[in-house]
Amino acid sequence: MKKLLCAFLAICLCLGLCACGQKEVAQVSHTFKDLTISLPENFIDLSDEAYATGLEFLQGLDPIAVNGLREEKSVFASYGLELDLERYAKLVVMANNLSVQPQEIDGVLTFTYEATTDGVSYTYVVTVWENDVAFWTVQAYCPTADYAKVQDQMWEILKSVQV
Repeated sequence: MKKLLCAFLAICLCLGLCACGQKEVAQVSHTFKDLTISLPENFIDLSDEAYATGLEFLQGLDPIAVNGLREEKSVFASYGLELDLERYAKLVVMANNLSVQPQEIDGVLTFTYEATTDGVSYTYVVTVWENDVAFWTVQAYCPTADYAKVQDQMWEILKSVQV
């Protein structure tokens, strides 16, 4: 009987330890003005840094960071620019001197690029969104060395955006 109990406890311990490595992190819905995004609950709010750079939000947890920039359509209209979402995406690409073409994936207008900052190469997945009054640029990024491991998680975060 003791051997059976010990075997049962050993199996429970092994199963418990195996389950720890596969724990799902809960998603939390965050609203920033007229945008809502679902982020893992363990992401850290870095909004103070975001506001200093003109961003609406900045969230992160090593190795992924996510940020968003909101631009009023009325500002573009005041310069005589009437933009739809595709033209706005091309403007974002041009303003950042990128040589990529926005494309629609899963109903989301997006583009991916790499850039080096302080000697570290980063991969950026950028999405653009619009509502009646504003355009949003929401991007997730990570060190390029980590991209293959986290690209699905980054894409799920970006697809959760609602404007």
